[in-house]
Amino acid sequence: MERLDTESIEYLLWSISNNDDQVAYRSLFEQYYVSLCQFARRYIDDQETREDIVQDVFFTIWEKRKTIIPYTSGKNFLITCVKNLSLNYLRSQGYKQEYETTIKKNIPIYFNNLDDLYTLQELQHLLHQTLEKLPPEYRLAFELNRLENKSIEEVAEIMGLSCRTVKRYKSKAIEILKKELKDYLPLFMLFTSIFDK
Repeated sequence: MERLDTESIEYLLWSISNNDDQVAYRSLFEQYYVSLCQFARRYIDDQETREDIVQDVFFTIWEKRKTIIPYTSGKNFLITCVKNLSLNYLRSQGYKQEYETTIKKNIPIYFNNLDDLYTLQELQHLLHQTLEKLPPEYRLAFELNRLENKSIEEVAEIMGLSCRTVKRYKSKAIEILKKELKDYLPLFMLFTSIFDK
């Protein structure tokens, strides 16, 4: 297994930032997702939380790709993003001293390829197949809010429900979708923020 290659990362980041290069973005995710999850073990013990943090990093890279500075050290850029989000998580959970001990862990950084890479069209097909299985009210609340970008208030008005009920329906839909699509969830982060909090 290989360590993080800073020159390769810098090239991919440059192409993402300057060319809106989705192929480069997928390549960055495919090559470095696992190694960054390993790095996050320095700070976070829970595997699911580590994966969520790294997924957030990749989503933010695409969302803010135009502000990425190409000459920033690629390796340091990715590691710093994971480190900052990990420490922010610990602080948000009320931990004051835990990060001081977790950062002392010396976990080597490796990369491993994802076995499968799906296209956006295939992922959309998987999503819509799973949406068909949801209760109608869950599906409508989710689609209006996450796929049509309507506010909770707008969805509540359309559905004739309270905002609290709409939020509950949406949360239930996301919970079911995450469970059904758990094997593909990291890849969805390449293209969409529909599962973002």
